[in-house]
Amino acid sequence: MKLFDIETEGKKPARPWFQLFLLHVDRRTAREWFGTEPFVEFVQGLGDADIWAVKFDCGLTVGFEFLHLETGGSIRASEPNPSHVQRHFQNWKSKLEPYPASTFADLDAMTIDHYAERHPELLEPRSYQLWRQGDDGNEMPIGEPTSLLDAKCWQTELESHKHKQIYWVSKLDSTGKKG
Repeated sequence: MKLFDIETEGKKPARPWFQLFLLHVDRRTAREWFGTEPFVEFVQGLGDADIWAVKFDCGLTVGFEFLHLETGGSIRASEPNPSHVQRHFQNWKSKLEPYPASTFADLDAMTIDHYAERHPELLEPRSYQLWRQGDDGNEMPIGEPTSLLDAKCWQTELESHKHKQIYWVSKLDSTGKKG
């Protein structure tokens, strides 16, 4: 995980952000965890907010916003995949409260449509499956279909455990079967 400068990132071409969780952690705890001062931004109608953003080796980018008038914060990510974010924040898993799926459904659909040309992977949020070959040679799916970014991230995590299993990611066909 690497912190990145919000101001610098803001000058690059816009990237999508998807609102995924409320985070029940106070700003002071967040500041200690990130180990650096936040970028402070005025949010129209809501006041000042402390903002941090991180990027993981897998490519997932996560932003944290803590409004000064609120307790806790919110989490946005570069893909609409709550399980991928949770995988990276096991230490805060009990403090993450997912927004109900329908809360931002229309906004997410518009965001995906807007960014589809630059980020075609957003059109395939559940098109990849992580697989494992068991000791008996049988192939078994792991978890639910997910994004390519999440599947590869999960594969890397499992392979790091040094267990002698073979893992791979495959794209599913339009019927949801192994392609």
